[in-house]
Amino acid sequence: MAKTKTTDKEKLGEPASPEVDSSQYVKSNLVILPELRDLIPPLRPEETQQLESNLLADGIKDPLTVWETTSDVIGTTSAAGNLPDQEGGKGPVYVLIDGHNRYTLARQHGLDYPVHILHFDDISQVRDYMINYQLGRRNLTPEQASYLRGLRYNKMKEENRSERINVAEHLAGEYKVSTRTIKRDAEYAKGLDELSPGLKSEVLGGKTKFPRAAAKALAKEKPDKPIQNAEELNRLLERLPKAFTSLDDLKETPEAQEDEKSREITNLIQRLVGEETEAVGGRKQTKRQAPKAVGLRQELKQLVEGDLSSKEVIQLIIHKAQALLNTLE
Repeated sequence: MAKTKTTDKEKLGEPASPEVDSSQYVKSNLVILPELRDLIPPLRPEETQQLESNLLADGIKDPLTVWETTSDVIGTTSAAGNLPDQEGGKGPVYVLIDGHNRYTLARQHGLDYPVHILHFDDISQVRDYMINYQLGRRNLTPEQASYLRGLRYNKMKEENRSERINVAEHLAGEYKVSTRTIKRDAEYAKGLDELSPGLKSEVLGGKTKFPRAAAKALAKEKPDKPIQNAEELNRLLERLPKAFTSLDDLKETPEAQEDEKSREITNLIQRLVGEETEAVGGRKQTKRQAPKAVGLRQELKQLVEGDLSSKEVIQLIIHKAQALLNTLE
């Protein structure tokens, strides 16, 4: 379990403490590990603009989360060349693990920010923390949530070689989806991880189309090097046994389309049923709702926790969601 401490706790008018001086050192020596940064789903352009406006208007209130470790714990990574020189690899290294978008904007506009330090035993624990933390957020797109669930399934499956637990059933129960969805998420994550970081970011950011059938085909093919762009992916797909003409010819089956529809509805309802709506950048706004809206939220919560494979339940959820939206308007 991670141990924590928060810096930048000085009060207005009081002299800076050694802890504050330490926080300035941390911020001056932050390390970005691409393999961890790429676990953070990219913001859509409108979300980036909103976040930038919020930060320029109010400053950065929420701390950036930092992993305090040493270079020998990190080991060989894609950012090994960026680590500070240390004798024996025992000196402190500060790795950013949450707040990458805020950090980028802070550097662009010269904004100060607090930092929150966590301690983990190894980078595997950090990955688990980051995936679980991102899945707990409400502003993920269906593709982003699918990718993160798939990453978690694939890692748990690798660690559960003895089959002590049914990983698909475990995660399906946790995220209120079907086991079939979890397994399709796993294929989707494997396929996405065969793309270059830039192309994967475009897919998760909604800029580039990447049908699930293409992800499935790519996961099975396991190319020798990351796919750099859609043209390269098309050329690879054309060589596969099914001889796909292009990405446009990869059609989802009716069953897969229905499963995707259920996932999108679930994502929408989970946003609607929350008593709080979370804004980009971590700020929360609590809205007072009429008794009717509160009742509809509770009904939706119960429905979403039920069996989403039933068309009747999906139709009822849609009806209740529309009623809630009408009430909120």
